[in-house]
Amino acid sequence: MSELSNYIDEYLKTEYTLKSTLKDSVQSSVYLYQKNDSAKQIVKINQKNRNDHVLRRLRGQLNKNTATIYEVCSNDEDVTVLEEYISGATLGHIVEANGGTLKRELAVKYALDICNGLVFIHSLGIIHRDIKPSNIIITEQGEAVIIDFGIARLTDDSKYSDTKNLGTAGYAAPEQFGIYQSGPVTDIYAVGVLLNELLLGVHPTIDTPKGKLGKVINKCIMAQMSKRYQNVSELAEVLNKLL
Repeated sequence: MSELSNYIDEYLKTEYTLKSTLKDSVQSSVYLYQKNDSAKQIVKINQKNRNDHVLRRLRGQLNKNTATIYEVCSNDEDVTVLEEYISGATLGHIVEANGGTLKRELAVKYALDICNGLVFIHSLGIIHRDIKPSNIIITEQGEAVIIDFGIARLTDDSKYSDTKNLGTAGYAAPEQFGIYQSGPVTDIYAVGVLLNELLLGVHPTIDTPKGKLGKVINKCIMAQMSKRYQNVSELAEVLNKLL
């Protein structure tokens, strides 16, 4: 164990109380802690995927649509992360509670929040690579916040294709399966899929909305990367006009 890891464990032991285990799998474990003298809550994440260089770039960076990374340490086996706990419900639960779809204005609003978070992440040279309803928290104030940077990676123009086939089936862009190098347009693909499911409850390969919004989604999910929106700001600008 590293000195920083020992410090984190001691800090949590003396300043916080373990409230619950949010996730416990072979690849990662997530624990919820609450500060002893306040209502502040944080999560401690232990993950096998060694992308600590990504997490260190995110450490201390603030954006209202992304969870803040407080501290990162690693050893030969895994990475430990202290991350802001975002109180609310996952976007998946919100959709389920509303019968499987959302109204157009709300769906586009959440997509714009996600775009804002991605603009911030991409400005740091980071690709999230796992945008999906379970990785989006809707706060009590109605803001969509991106969480879980477990498979995020730094952009690397020197590589032709991704070194690992990572992502969630249905939301992962074609290039995530070893075809080409993932980039900002990879997250745009996932936003297109997510928005379509918010609106219609199905993957866009099954059906898409009529009119301009359907055209936007279809452009997001083009198999050829060069035919998608090339940056999230461009996508956000188009979505804003459709509100």
